[in-house]
Amino acid sequence: MGYIKKQILELSKAAGSKTMARRESEKWFEESKKSIRERAVIKTRQRFLPGKIYVFRYEDPVGKNTLKWWDLNPVVLALDPYNNTDLGINMNLLPIQVKEQLLDFVYERMKGQIKNKTMGSASENAIAQGHISLTYSGASNFLKRYGYDFAIRRYIPSRKKNQAVVSYENWARIALCDFIDINGSTPGAIKAQFRNHLNK
Repeated sequence: MGYIKKQILELSKAAGSKTMARRESEKWFEESKKSIRERAVIKTRQRFLPGKIYVFRYEDPVGKNTLKWWDLNPVVLALDPYNNTDLGINMNLLPIQVKEQLLDFVYERMKGQIKNKTMGSASENAIAQGHISLTYSGASNFLKRYGYDFAIRRYIPSRKKNQAVVSYENWARIALCDFIDINGSTPGAIKAQFRNHLNK
């Protein structure tokens, strides 16, 4: 068990249950985003920086008439950009266990880089923290083991609204949040699609 999983366990114990920890984490996110003094969650219009986590609204994707569904409120672990689009793993589309495993794995593999990005004035400051190396190939290989590689999605930067970035220190909190908002389908149907993908 790595740092992220330990933090999730501690937050769950402190809140009394994992369900209560989720509610408290969602409240924390909304309050932090609005706060002028706190810097753990900061609104930004920047393009994705790999290795950072972004939450935003995505209401009008180009080609929506050809899409069967899309997530209106993605929570994305960013990867290296692809052409003119932002690329990342929409963690809303992952089962809780896979999401926690992914973040725990990335954090443990990159903890040296993350430590360097969170020192001094960058501590708990989401916008001041630099990016870490996180590639499409590495993410795809990890997710393919679980059958969830199509949780990797592309986003048109101009279509993202109300975007916020989360500091590395709060990955456990954002992992607990449940912000999924599917247009054109339901979370249950999406999970069934993932199961079918895994069985192919």
